[in-house]
Amino acid sequence: MSVCKDRAWKNLTELSFERVTGTAEEKRAAEMIMAKCAEAGVPAHLESYEIDMPIITEAKFCVTEPEYKEFVCIALGKSGNTPDEGIEAPFVYIENATDVNMADVRGKICLVQGRTPRDFAKKMADKGAAGYITMRGNFYEEPDMKTEIRPGNVWGDGDVNMPAISIHIKDAETLVRMRPKKVKMIVKQEGAHKGESQNVVATIEGTDPELKKEILVFSAHYDSVRYSPGAWDNMTGSITIMELMYHFNENKPKRTVKFVWCGSEEIGCVGSREYCKAHPEELKDIIFNINFDMTGVTLGYEYFCCTANEEVKHAVEYVAKLNGYPLTTKMDTYASDSTSFAAAGVPSCSFARLNPTGGAVIHNRHDTMDHLDPDSFMITLNFVVILSEQILNAPVNVIPRRFSPEIEKKLEERKKLRPDPKKPEDKKPE
Repeated sequence: MSVCKDRAWKNLTELSFERVTGTAEEKRAAEMIMAKCAEAGVPAHLESYEIDMPIITEAKFCVTEPEYKEFVCIALGKSGNTPDEGIEAPFVYIENATDVNMADVRGKICLVQGRTPRDFAKKMADKGAAGYITMRGNFYEEPDMKTEIRPGNVWGDGDVNMPAISIHIKDAETLVRMRPKKVKMIVKQEGAHKGESQNVVATIEGTDPELKKEILVFSAHYDSVRYSPGAWDNMTGSITIMELMYHFNENKPKRTVKFVWCGSEEIGCVGSREYCKAHPEELKDIIFNINFDMTGVTLGYEYFCCTANEEVKHAVEYVAKLNGYPLTTKMDTYASDSTSFAAAGVPSCSFARLNPTGGAVIHNRHDTMDHLDPDSFMITLNFVVILSEQILNAPVNVIPRRFSPEIEKKLEERKKLRPDPKKPEDKKPE
């Protein structure tokens, strides 16, 4: 019994609780995963690292003209601070960072939508904006969920002093309909408080004297966001690699296989990036990274994102068709831990079972076991057992260590969004 649906479902149920990075709950989940590895006879260990945990002391937002109205808000960590009395300024809604939208932001507080990359915030600051507002959630959540806005930090190193808050998307709609002339925001936070998170790492050494030097890494993040049990996102992925650990412990492969449960994915794939930074020599021996982020949803479709060479995508499509596995594939970077390995030079991919429009949701209290199904969970797992056995036991490495030109371009673009703070040009001004 190398993989077991009942065992997987039991472990998934036990570990589906809120696991925000840097908290005692995340640490408890890591220790539970480590204990399950030990029970299976595969010793695991924790690899700890520091994370930025800015302390928010005050966040307020209101319309002051033409009529007064307060909104529930949270501050975005590392965004900046207002004066004690706050900032009162004209309001403008800009959909995105196009030059047309940015033409008239000087001295104003801007409402933006979607993620706000470092260069977007810097562009607003260079154009003279006074601050900005992001939006979270969806229109159709219960009214009381408007108070459960998910905390987050700005991208990058916080070197752009642009105080920012987040409000619920329904409140953002109300705000725009009010046509406010002036709004006011107060953001107070303490800088770089350091917290701790950890990755859980287990290894099964290959049996072939030569091939065991080559490593396949399975990864999945085990942290969740505030207010969310994180059953689908991403305890399903974590239990998937746990079942793969059981399988390869019973069926020893020729090559070495590592299992990395990553912390801090929800704040920017920090755990996987820290793993790559901590193991520069090992990266040379990793032939492939297979990541899992969200499997097992009842209504969904199988998805494969290839951050490698097109040969890898075609090979996976071929194996999928041979085994009657319905798979949607794409060459791209994925917003998960596989991209950290790719950025470190390792051919990578992510498997997921994604929801149809109007289906299950993540990043809120609804991410529970209710919309998951044990048979659906096994769909992804059963295929990857077949695929990874072939990779791990092939007489020669079948994964070319190169990226397609389109992937190389996307990885370079991502590096620009996460500049190296050690480089002189990226240092904060004195």
